[in-house]
Amino acid sequence: MRIPHTLHILFAFTALLLTACTSYDEAPETIRVTVQLVYPDGSAIGPYEGARVELTNANASTFVDSTDASGVATFDVPGGLYSAVSSEVYIDTISAVHYRYIFNGRMDQQVISPDSVSNNITIKLTMTRKRYWG
Repeated sequence: MRIPHTLHILFAFTALLLTACTSYDEAPETIRVTVQLVYPDGSAIGPYEGARVELTNANASTFVDSTDASGVATFDVPGGLYSAVSSEVYIDTISAVHYRYIFNGRMDQQVISPDSVSNNITIKLTMTRKRYWG
């Protein structure tokens, strides 16, 4: 018995349709990363809660967190190549003379991988200080 050509095409189309309906519900694996901000020696300001830290990967996806009281921000991100950045303005209104402190720091080319010995990034901040008249 001979199978018509249309049935061959219908069978191939059905097989293709069934294999195309595969579902992938797996979430990407994330890796715990800590970023420690290190304030300049002699700075009147040390680590504080709430400093903004950003991690940006090579695909331009940006993850944002704030530091805890010890100056550490914690992220759960997919593996990849990252830049870590912190830029913060802190206004000291406690002292008799008020100052505005500007802290900046950046670490580029940070490889985040489950195979890494440590996924800890340290950013050494630079500081400028201006008199605050506000």
